[in-house]
Amino acid sequence: PFPRQVGISLTCDDKLAVAEHLVDLGVAYIEGGYPGSNPKDVEFFSRWTSSGLADRAAAGGTKLAAFGMTRRRGVTADDDEGLKALTVCPAPCVCIVAKAWDEQCEKVLGVSPEENIAMIEESVAHLVAAGKEVLVDCEHYFDGRKANPEFAVKCAAAAAKSGAKFVVLCDTNGGTLPWDVEEFTREVKEAVDATGADCSVGIHCHNDTSLAVANSIAAVRGGATMVQGCVNGYGERTGNADLLVVAANLELKMGRTALPEGSLQRLTQVSAAVAKLCSQHQDPRQPYMGSSAFAHKGGLHVAALQKMPASYNHIVPSLVGNEARSVISELSGRGNILSAAMASGREVSKETAAQVLSKIKDLESRGFVLEDAGASVDILFRRADPNYRAPFNVLEFNVTASNSSFGGFTSEDLPVGGDERLQDVLPEDELEAPFTHRQQAGYKKGSVAVNQVVVKVDVFDNDTTPASRNTQLCVAEGNGPVNALANALRLALTDKFPQLKQIHLQDYKVDLLSTAGTSAAVTRVTMDFADRDTDITWRTVGAHASIIEASFRALVDGMEYGIAQCSDDGCMVDPGPAHAADREGAPSSR
Repeated sequence: PFPRQVGISLTCDDKLAVAEHLVDLGVAYIEGGYPGSNPKDVEFFSRWTSSGLADRAAAGGTKLAAFGMTRRRGVTADDDEGLKALTVCPAPCVCIVAKAWDEQCEKVLGVSPEENIAMIEESVAHLVAAGKEVLVDCEHYFDGRKANPEFAVKCAAAAAKSGAKFVVLCDTNGGTLPWDVEEFTREVKEAVDATGADCSVGIHCHNDTSLAVANSIAAVRGGATMVQGCVNGYGERTGNADLLVVAANLELKMGRTALPEGSLQRLTQVSAAVAKLCSQHQDPRQPYMGSSAFAHKGGLHVAALQKMPASYNHIVPSLVGNEARSVISELSGRGNILSAAMASGREVSKETAAQVLSKIKDLESRGFVLEDAGASVDILFRRADPNYRAPFNVLEFNVTASNSSFGGFTSEDLPVGGDERLQDVLPEDELEAPFTHRQQAGYKKGSVAVNQVVVKVDVFDNDTTPASRNTQLCVAEGNGPVNALANALRLALTDKFPQLKQIHLQDYKVDLLSTAGTSAAVTRVTMDFADRDTDITWRTVGAHASIIEASFRALVDGMEYGIAQCSDDGCMVDPGPAHAADREGAPSSR
């Protein structure tokens, strides 16, 4: 089903795009929504057919299901508006929710246990007679089973006898333990089989105790042949079972067939694509698909993996479309460095690896975190190469952040405009701000905030000899000190390196590195840069007691990396396995 999760709201286009990924993956059923509840779901069912997705789904064996509920109390199935909407919906399948907890029937629905069973039987029979394939989600089944075993089983059996294709047991509150799920599922499987109906058992788990995947697997052991869930475990409250993790476990750990042949290798890509469509960052620690699922930080681990890959990987990562990686940090050994260099296509000697490792340990001891700052690590490798010639060298810089007051004016009186020179050096998406904004008002009425920077930079032609050096002294202002620094560097460098015009700062984050939380604490700054045309990203990091110094270090590394990797034709940045979210359809990764 599509996730009902706080923070996720999908447009109809989004839902169709998610459905397309699921169709390509080969899932058996896609729940499209409740056709009687809102215009968006009505539109989805209409466009499912008109977009051609219905034909693709049918060819691949995927069925679309509409969601609804049993008839209301005191209303016949023929007269129930919800069932009417399900009947006319173009979806060939219907998934209706039914109560299986006697206390809920009485206190929430206001019906007797006998009336509840009649509601199930009549609703299923009505939909089957209308030509629909019916799935019945027995809501609160496990709570109901604990409270009144006989009634809960009767509800499931009633659905089966009335023509349901699947009876799905729902751990709606997410509080059941795996051994109970397995036992109760086996009990229902026996009861359903005893009816003689052509009906199977399914499972629907919530993750309130972080057991949704384990409970889904336990239900399969108990006889369930359908697992309901959501990609990446999205869902109400703490989520549903992660459908992709369940599929990987069933196929790779239990030898069951969960998806068509060849689909397993697409799990990582689908996970990332759906995360982006849901405006969520893919969890790096997500089992199987996360960017850190097969990441190794400790030097001993990396050394062992080079000799025996199965030492610390429970599967071959490529089986689910992922990759193993070694992470660069202060915990690294020389093997991490050599592995990272090899992954980027760089050959380094053991001596160079030791030099880079020493520098990394020194930087991390001062607050840098390099494990996700691939561009900063790349720059360390470059600078350790005796043949590398840096494109520029910052000799000095000065930042002035002042507050000037001339009295007698309001913020509307502040001048509009900016430095005309920046029109020739800024990326197109950054041009508007310096020329249309008013200068920032200061901390009190009648004052204006001024951020000015002076940088002195040596810009080199082909080498770092004095003859090839061109010293630039540039002054710039900005909306803040970091923006002013970036503007000044662009003024100094863009004539020589025009590729900087296609690079923009995408994200900027500051972390305080003192447990005491004092204003004198060391700060760590991470910056994400992006190519204007492809949105390929890279990350740098800086750390210092001065937030300006920390920002400038990250800024210089980001620009130096961009100069090396970008040209007029675009940026050639290898995102690497750490950046799984940069794969097709994914949220940008760092």
